[in-house]
Order: sequence, then structure tokens, then C-alpha cells
Amino acid sequence: MIKLNSFEKEIVPKVKEEHKKLTDDLINVKYEKGENRIVTELGSIKLSLISGTFTQKNYELKPNYQRRITWDERKRSKLIESFIMNVPVPPVFIYETEFNKYQVMDGLQRITAIIDFYNDKYELKGLEQWSELNGRTYSSLPQKVREGIDRRQISVVTLLKESSKTVEQEEEMKKMVFERLNTGGVKLVDQEIRNALYSGNFNDLCIDLSADKIFKTLWNINISNESMEDIDIDDDFITDNSLEFTQNFLYRRMSDVEIVLRYFAMRHVEEYNINLSKFLDYCLRAGNEYSEKELQILKNEFLNIIKKCYIIFGEKAFCQYTTIRGKQQWSAPQKMIYDCMMLALTQIELNDDNKLDVKANTEKLKLFYLKNQDSFNGKKQSKQDIITRTELLTKFINEEIGLQK
Repeated sequence: MIKLNSFEKEIVPKVKEEHKKLTDDLINVKYEKGENRIVTELGSIKLSLISGTFTQKNYELKPNYQRRITWDERKRSKLIESFIMNVPVPPVFIYETEFNKYQVMDGLQRITAIIDFYNDKYELKGLEQWSELNGRTYSSLPQKVREGIDRRQISVVTLLKESSKTVEQEEEMKKMVFERLNTGGVKLVDQEIRNALYSGNFNDLCIDLSADKIFKTLWNINISNESMEDIDIDDDFITDNSLEFTQNFLYRRMSDVEIVLRYFAMRHVEEYNINLSKFLDYCLRAGNEYSEKELQILKNEFLNIIKKCYIIFGEKAFCQYTTIRGKQQWSAPQKMIYDCMMLALTQIELNDDNKLDVKANTEKLKLFYLKNQDSFNGKKQSKQDIITRTELLTKFINEEIGLQK
């Protein structure tokens, strides 16, 4: 559909995984051998010893796969109140990367909340059962309360190095654990898992590109330190009055990084015959094999296309003019529009002779979407649907906006 660079090989493996049918006897043998079994070590640490333990050199508190979600003082305070009341707290998960060297897989927010509380970095806020302690730091708590907190422990589950013998097994084991972790009631989303499993130069590039100013403008991403409750958001259409909430959500759950990755994956849309999440996995794994020179080429291409989107259509580049709750209006940026707009502009070059009027272009784009509502239906997400939308947009941009291939 688009001309790939010579180094952009096929990303989806040719060989499909075969699932062997085993008899009960063979299943029992497999189980006894300990196949697909994680080796763990259970323990607990007194809260007063957390800082001294996790600040040692053999503990990596924040590996590059840690989540962007941060707790505000109220959530941190609720954790401390749980310890005061001796309410069970989810365990911390750590992974042994080398002998006696560890990474925190899950529980960073709990660990930092405890360390910062002991260092008087925040006051308790929003406590309900112990409201009389609101406004207190650790050192200003009554002696008996401090001593009670010092007695409390947090459970630690260590995934030992013995759990995996090869890099492939380690990757599979980590994925299995991440998919099952539920951090403080917030389950890891696909991109957070992907970021944990496939760290590398291409993954770093996607993170880097997600911070581009024009990209953030087109997706209305406004990074804020304010905490936000995690809720489900309708991914099809988001009206302007909920846009501010969405901006934070995209950043906090690494959706902005996944959006960047989508472009590089959709360049291979002809291979898109599998689940989207798996397709993105394959793209990221393949991209991590590219050289620095090849990654620089992809980076320049991405930034060039994002710039074209903004120059031609302004902030409506990834929005759709459609009917939302009975009223025709512009939607918030959509992944469906982003996919085909980016692919369309990959094939179109701007030159000095192009006279671009963003306001006039968006008016034409509005009519285009109204005319092609059936094709730009969020429920149509097959390979052919993406190709059809891209072809329609490419034709429209060339003929109506007046750009030439």
C-alpha cells in the first residue's frame, strides 16, 4: 500500500504456533517437570526498613517499564491509614534479574509512598477512620501510632531467576505475570505490558516521539501532575467537554506511546490479519532490531508526516465530523482517523507551491466525512477497511486540497 524502506522487513512471523494435544499422562509428566511454573520466594519487610532495603544498589526501583500513574497525597494517605488499621495491603512484586539483583515489577507507588512518609515529605490527607491524624507527618504522629506503624510489614513476592532459563522464557514469564497483576485495582493495559516486555531502542523512539510538541497538540495531550481516578473511557467518540480528562488518560496509561507505535505498525497494513494487540507486539519486537541509522530515518519520517497533518488540517487532523448524541460536531482525536490520515500523508509531498488554508481545508474535510460516513465507521476495523479509508483520504487530499503525489 505504501512504499516501505528497504530495511522494513515483514513483522508478522510466517510460522504459526501449533498447540500440541497431550494425553493426561503427558500433561502429568509436564507438570512434574515444573514446566511453565514460576519459582517464587515469599517474604515481608517492616515498614521502617523499606527505605534502607529498596535504596540499596542491588534494587532497581524504577526500571523503564514502570507505569506513569502516580498517586496523589490522598491515595498515599489511604495506604498509610490501611497500615494504621492493619488492613491487608497487596504485596510488592520484584524480579531477580541477576543473582541478588532485583527490579520492582509492581508496587513502586506503595514503596515510594512509604519511603516519602517516613521522610516527612507529605502530610496525611483525606483520612476517614483516623481523621484526627489529617495534617500530620510521620514525625508529628503520636508516639504510639508511630510505633504501631513501625511494627507493620508489607509482603514481598520475589520471582527468582530460576523461573526462566532462556531470554524467550523470561519474556514469556514476565508477560504472564504482568497480564495477571492488578496494581491497586488498576489492571495493566497492553502498552504498559508491551513497554515492560520489549524494551529497546525502537521502544525508546516511540516514547521519544510521543513527546513531540505537534503530536501532543494534535492529540490534545496536556500532561498534568494532578491525580485522576481510573475509569473506562469510550474509545469511539469523546466530546469536547470530556477532552481534558482524556488528555491525562492518554499519557497516564501510555496510550500516547501506543498511538506512535500504531503508525509504524500500520505501514505494514498488508500483514494485518491478526489481533491488533499482537500486531503491535510484533511491530515493536521487529523495530528493536533496527540500527540507529534506520531508526533515525523512521523518526524523521514520522515527524515529517505529523507536521504535514498539522499544516494542512490544524488541530482537526485526527478528528471526525460526525453525529454525536444526535448532533453533528467534531469528535476528539480518533485512532481510526489517525491511522488512515498518517498513511495517506505518507504518500503525499508538500511543496512551496501549495497554498494551504487550514480553515478552508477543515471545512472540506467536514463535508468529506459526512459524505463517507459508512466507510468511517469505528466498528469497521479490518485490514480492508483501513486500506479503503486510506485510499479515500488520499484521493480527497489530492483532488480537493490540491496536493500532488
